[in-house]
Amino acid sequence: MRIVDPRSLLSRILLWHGVAVIVTALAVSLGVYLFLEATADHLERQTLSSQAMAVQRALVIDGTGRPGIAIPRDAVAPGTAAGMSYVVVDRSGRALLASSPAPPIMFRHIPRKAEAAYFSRRSRHSVYSGLSVPVVVRGRSMWLVATQNLDHPANIVDDIVRQFLFYGVLIVLPLLLILLAIDALIVRQALRPVRRASALVRTIAPTRLDVRLTDPRLPLEVRPLAEAVNVALDRLTDSLRMQRDFTADAAHELRTPITVARVRAGEIADAALRDALIGDLDSLTRTVGYLLDIAEMESFDTLPLERVDLSQLARESIAGIAPLVFRGGKSIALHDADEPVVILAQPQFIARALGALLENAVKHTPAGTRIDVRLGPTSLSVTDDGPGIPQAEQDEVFRRFWRRDRTSAVGAGLGLAIVQRVAEIHGGRVVLDSQPGQTRFTIQFKKQA
Repeated sequence: MRIVDPRSLLSRILLWHGVAVIVTALAVSLGVYLFLEATADHLERQTLSSQAMAVQRALVIDGTGRPGIAIPRDAVAPGTAAGMSYVVVDRSGRALLASSPAPPIMFRHIPRKAEAAYFSRRSRHSVYSGLSVPVVVRGRSMWLVATQNLDHPANIVDDIVRQFLFYGVLIVLPLLLILLAIDALIVRQALRPVRRASALVRTIAPTRLDVRLTDPRLPLEVRPLAEAVNVALDRLTDSLRMQRDFTADAAHELRTPITVARVRAGEIADAALRDALIGDLDSLTRTVGYLLDIAEMESFDTLPLERVDLSQLARESIAGIAPLVFRGGKSIALHDADEPVVILAQPQFIARALGALLENAVKHTPAGTRIDVRLGPTSLSVTDDGPGIPQAEQDEVFRRFWRRDRTSAVGAGLGLAIVQRVAEIHGGRVVLDSQPGQTRFTIQFKKQA
């Protein structure tokens, strides 16, 4: 079962599941990315708020009215952390006090509002986040601005957040693809009863009409289809049995009136008319016999097999038809195998098939020709020196009731159909090889175990 076949149920499931896997991988990665970004933003704001509070606690005004930083002896100076800095600006945006180094941003563009305001600015080389807090010292209004360089090497949070979406997809997607492969195995395992049911349906043949889909392991979604198939098979079985019974009954019913008509035809005084009528009745008798043969072969659900010596069967068939062969000015020969040819078969059917091939050879070859019967380890062939069968007609000769000359009353067009059916019910086949001057029919049986 090919997974890549777009008509496959497994292919469709995996296709849509694959789309779902990709969408899920992107959605999960994007969701985590947004969560981390919000968390990083929250951490940045907490850091900026702590920085602003530390600067505000240390902010003093000296005697000249200039702001400064009073740092206790055991404290760390604010703004010395990696990437952190601060600046104090007045109402006009002029810097009154700044850390070293000072943030490389335009001070006049810093928001100066009545409440604390977060902002972000981009310099030539970096991105800064900041917090502007209004303070009043000794009646003087100013704004304390804490900033953080987001591109500072020590600040890895933003780097992690920016790279997570890419690397997150690289991590999550392979895991989901592995899950998809596991799902493929699971789905194949789940569909195994369906494949077994399909294999069982393929074994249904005229000789096996009892096959039904009754596997309790079939998925619930498939059971309605299996039940519908079983109902259709029941109807088909009834129809085939009615057809077989009708054929057999009709053939049986025809035998008696044909026999009576042949007896009465023998009482006709006109010899020419008598012979023609008897010939027609004999042809009709053979047709009825063929119909009975077909009905009998189709009636076996299981063919009873036994060991058949093809050499002995061929000799008996040749002996039975030899008078007709010699009467037509022809010859016949048996080419036996080097070793005895014994197969498991139904001897009555094999004899009928060989008889049909011999009759066909006698009927379609002129006087002076030769008929050869040859045995192989698992084959039986009949060859004649007749005119041959045109290539365009070689596929038609095995069709029931087919005759090359529809105007002729000779033959019913059933002999070769019976030969093919006999080969099929024995697990073999019929091979036709014909060219002008020679025709060979070969029944190839399956190799014996």
